[in-house]
Amino acid sequence: MAAQSAPKVVLKSTTKMSLNERFTNMLKNKQLMPVNIRASMQQQQQLASARNRRLAQQMENRPSVQAVGV
Repeated sequence: MAAQSAPKVVLKSTTKMSLNERFTNMLKNKQLMPVNIRASMQQQQQLASARNRRLAQQMENRPSVQAVGV
């Protein structure tokens, strides 16, 4: 009785990048991310502060608010 072996499966490479390169790039990007998050949070905070200042100015200029202050 001759044992039949399964046919070999040959997978072609789907990327030009090795796993080592891919994980190295992931680690580099992971280290840069907190800086990007901090910068975007700071930008959002500045935008919110500007909106709050405009709102406070609008409230001060309302006749009903000015009448209370007199």
